Amino acid sequence: MKDIEGVYKVELLGPYGWENFSTAFIHDGAFRSASAEHFTAGHYQVDGESFSMAGSLTQFVEHRPLFGEKEVKGLPINFRGKIDKGIIDGEARAEGIRRYSLRFRFNKLPVLN
Repeated sequence: MKDIEGVYKVELLGPYGWENFSTAFIHDGAFRSASAEHFTAGHYQVDGESFSMAGSLTQFVEHRPLFGEKEVKGLPINFRGKIDKGIIDGEARAEGIRRYSLRFRFNKLPVLN
């Protein structure tokens, strides 16, 4: 199992490239991420180079809502990705919303002591 626990910068692939999206905390099986307009709570698993997360998304956003919904509370989401050199790269899907998948990458940040 890879040592992936830590704090991550979350980026979303948009029409102009990778955009800063949120900050994520990955620790002891728990996944938490937040920005000014979104937060996600869930659990993750690692299997070799594969990373998966199942969680619940809440958002209150006026512009560029995730999965086409401006106000969402507790939307079940799943993320599947690959781990490579401190970066987790993959895509997220919302349960019941088949028309969207969003590409994300998580860049591990240095530890502050």
